Amino acid sequence: MNPPAQQEWEAAALRLFEDEYAFVANGPRHHDDWRTDVLAVMARAVADPRGWLAMDGDREENTADPSRGSSFPFTVSSEARIGEMLHEVGAYSAAQLLVVMTDEWFQVENIRDFPERKEILLADAHILLSRYLPDCSFHTTAGNAAVDRNADFFHDVTGGSQATGYLSDLGLVAVSDDEVGVFWRFNAY
Repeated sequence: MNPPAQQEWEAAALRLFEDEYAFVANGPRHHDDWRTDVLAVMARAVADPRGWLAMDGDREENTADPSRGSSFPFTVSSEARIGEMLHEVGAYSAAQLLVVMTDEWFQVENIRDFPERKEILLADAHILLSRYLPDCSFHTTAGNAAVDRNADFFHDVTGGSQATGYLSDLGLVAVSDDEVGVFWRFNAY
């Protein structure tokens, strides 16, 4: 798959996450340890190197209320901790995970008309991930990825390490030589 154009990537992000409590943001790779760059994205300390859309409903509230801190709702603050939380997954599992993240409980059976929409949702997920190709890796907080890098997230997503104080959250990080992408879904109930 060819890298997407800005309009194509942004449209796919909006179709998947526009009505969700999600964080979708990218940042440049400035460090040998990509986890440092991921934390910079989570802290809103860097901008998308391409100037593309970021989806971040908390940014304005964090600015208005400094007591929240720039990283809210993220609570993880060290490279070691983010490294403990994340498990590498294959590209197809990463695409499945982005689709599953459109449901607040991370279950495909809760996604409206999933059987009919499955391929369309996967196509949008592949568009998002193709930004980081050809040489990239994907990492998630989903617990079942710790034992199976090709986990079938349409079958089951087991809880993993939480990066927030919410009831549950699920994250996917894309890492290329030039940038990192951070996709996170929160369940605040």
